[in-house]
Amino acid sequence: MPREEPDVRLTLGEKMMLFRSLFSPEFFKTSVRPLLFDKAGGDPELVHEMVVGLLDRYRLPSKTLSAFFRAPKQLMIDVNGQTLVPFGTSGGLDKNGDALESLSHVFGFMEPGTILVDPRAGNDRPRVAVDEKNLDVYNALGFPSKGVDYVLSKLMQYRKSNNKTPVYANVCGLPISEENAIDVAMDQMKILLTKLSPYVDGFVWNPASPNTSALKLLRNAEVFRGTAELMKDCAPEKLRLVKLWPYEPEENTFAVNLVKSFVEAGGHGTVVVNTKPFPKNDIPAASWGYPTGGRSGKFLKDYRLRATKEMRLALPDAVIVSCGGIYDGDDAYETFKAGANMIEGYTPYIFYGLGLVRELERGVVSRLREDGFKSLGELEAAVRDAAEKGTLQ
Repeated sequence: MPREEPDVRLTLGEKMMLFRSLFSPEFFKTSVRPLLFDKAGGDPELVHEMVVGLLDRYRLPSKTLSAFFRAPKQLMIDVNGQTLVPFGTSGGLDKNGDALESLSHVFGFMEPGTILVDPRAGNDRPRVAVDEKNLDVYNALGFPSKGVDYVLSKLMQYRKSNNKTPVYANVCGLPISEENAIDVAMDQMKILLTKLSPYVDGFVWNPASPNTSALKLLRNAEVFRGTAELMKDCAPEKLRLVKLWPYEPEENTFAVNLVKSFVEAGGHGTVVVNTKPFPKNDIPAASWGYPTGGRSGKFLKDYRLRATKEMRLALPDAVIVSCGGIYDGDDAYETFKAGANMIEGYTPYIFYGLGLVRELERGVVSRLREDGFKSLGELEAAVRDAAEKGTLQ
């Protein structure tokens, strides 16, 4: 069973620091983050669990702060019949839906997960390492999850609050061994889709973990088609996406054809990209008990932009969500310009806090103005038109 988050209490002064950090990403990085690391004895995973617990306990950001985080109207777009702000959380930031209420006042959409059918502790700790200099994070988590029933209880609680911020559940049918891996994955996916569908706005299927060998057996066109069909059958009105790993240039045709198979069978698009596996010797940790670790952060920029553009050129009408080390407004804008409909993040908010999203939004608005676009929707239409003509730069 996954362990419970630590029960951390803050003094009044520490609460004020956390509050102030919502308005200043730099203050979060230089003052609040070191405070949290001190409280956690330097354990980065414990820091993350502490923050999720604090967001849940103190409901911070609260509903009263939602006006401060309200994005400019020119950033609103339409996705699968919903109008939303295209800046969200990626899978892993709030694995079990514990902080949905607080995060809903900051982001335009949320992606809790990866959600599994049964509770799972994941790999033994330590399993997270941080590279402070390069703003990267390494993990070998092994899919820790409190299980679908726990997340379902959190979703039901969130929906009772009548909050409108969309939730896209990141889900995975997880085969433990390679024997009957596809059958196990599909059976579990059906359970996840059926249980969660009434309470979410869409799904992200995640066969892209860098540390789980059995998932690689799912990476073929037949499984991608079958999963898309299952998602459409179980959740016909919901957004249906598949998450991809950071593939190399020579894998372009393979990756594009997988997503094409998924879309042709009923999916809407893709999320690019997940973490990238690196060997043990490359991981900046005093000791690391696993052969590899998934690296996320700034270094993913080239993978993200290339995958975004390649998917847009191949599928002009698809929904494309981009993630992977988006730390500033210029990078966010270039990602939209490459073909993204939405962007999401995890690692950047670990280093700079939730207030970073406002800087990303302001940066995109500024760049839209410089390029003569009245709205992000107008840029989106121009990119789609260029993709259809094969002229997307």
